[in-house]
Amino acid sequence: MDFNSWNILWELCFGLLAALIVVGNSLTIWIFLKQKLRKRAHFLLISLAAADLLVGLLTVPLYMVVNLPDTSTPETFYASVYVDICTGLTSIFTLAVIALERMYAVGWPLRHRTLSLRAYTFAIVTPWILAATVTSIRVLRAYRLIGLTGFNVVISVSPTAPSLVICSAYCFIWWKRKKRPVNRNQQIQGETKLAKTLFFIMGASLLTWLPFQMITIITSISWSFLFSGSNRFGIICIIKLLQFSNSLVNVIIYPFRISEFKGALLRMLRGFITPFSRKTSIRRRTEDVNRETAI
Repeated sequence: MDFNSWNILWELCFGLLAALIVVGNSLTIWIFLKQKLRKRAHFLLISLAAADLLVGLLTVPLYMVVNLPDTSTPETFYASVYVDICTGLTSIFTLAVIALERMYAVGWPLRHRTLSLRAYTFAIVTPWILAATVTSIRVLRAYRLIGLTGFNVVISVSPTAPSLVICSAYCFIWWKRKKRPVNRNQQIQGETKLAKTLFFIMGASLLTWLPFQMITIITSISWSFLFSGSNRFGIICIIKLLQFSNSLVNVIIYPFRISEFKGALLRMLRGFITPFSRKTSIRRRTEDVNRETAI
């Protein structure tokens, strides 16, 4: 099978990934909203899940359409690029905001408790505005309304800056945790535990984003790099799979690290399984009675 052309294997990989992203993030949003997991820090996680959900609903399917030889058009190509930029940057910007919120919670816990709902609303909206701004710059560049140098700077800095913010914030959290005495109270322990959970999510997200980020920076310097090499298509598909899998990271980590989320997920699964088990048990008893009657 030729991995350097679009084939059934790539369709299965991207299609399965899109389905897992949609199901997983829809489930995440439902659990946080319906199962009374509405702490203020969870509002940012809901916003992150919403951005990741759009990746599964729009970005991955558009990428698949663009690679199909009979359905690709210039309109779908540009739509794929714009949606990819907007949803991807919204996700990484939200991760940066979450890192800053955790840094503030661990470093200044008393002030953090007094944060208003307006502050969290601002924190939720800001990543979407920034991502929309960068996407608009990409649109303006398509119409040659922005110079190439300025465009390359924006495209290179926009994914790099939040990555640096994430690393800096968690270095501060690690340093602050080392300085703190062992007998800290339960509230601070909870903040630190959530910070650890989000650290795993950030680390996994950065690992999945790093190859795509490196390609973006390199191609902004030399566009011909993207089109050199005999295995370029297969490599690009693998990098895109890694990038899109970033939207599945939180779904995998939440059940193992957030006890409230795990409990809500188990309760929901029991709610689905119990009626089915009852129906199966009733059907078996009915079959046994009918069998005894026939005898």
